[in-house]
Amino acid sequence: MPLVKVNLRKGRTATEKAAIGTAIQAALVSTLNVPEADRYQLFTEFDDENFQHTPAYLGMDYTAQLLMIEITFLEGRDDGMKKALLAEMNKNLVNAGLVRPEDVFVMITEAGLANVSFGRGLAQRAAE
Repeated sequence: MPLVKVNLRKGRTATEKAAIGTAIQAALVSTLNVPEADRYQLFTEFDDENFQHTPAYLGMDYTAQLLMIEITFLEGRDDGMKKALLAEMNKNLVNAGLVRPEDVFVMITEAGLANVSFGRGLAQRAAE
């Protein structure tokens, strides 16, 4: 059920955005065992004046290619799995030639099982 929001500056092509989505989904599948068909992604593009960030932080320098990625998924995964996801996602994006390793900012949020509906007004993952 991961919901992935990719925030980026305007200017990326449709092919690049598709490759970004594919790289992220591959990491979710390989590290969290998310089914391939469980893919929910939103891309939001911003003009420069609406995409603001520090130029450098924690020893990293950011470029105009910075991706700010928000991922929300169901609670219950341990920190090791989340760290593996972060590493795999970064590796996939870099290996696809889409960003430098420093230009991938990720925020993970976990939701309770009763906080998500895939449709029909049901919390399909919550215990009855």
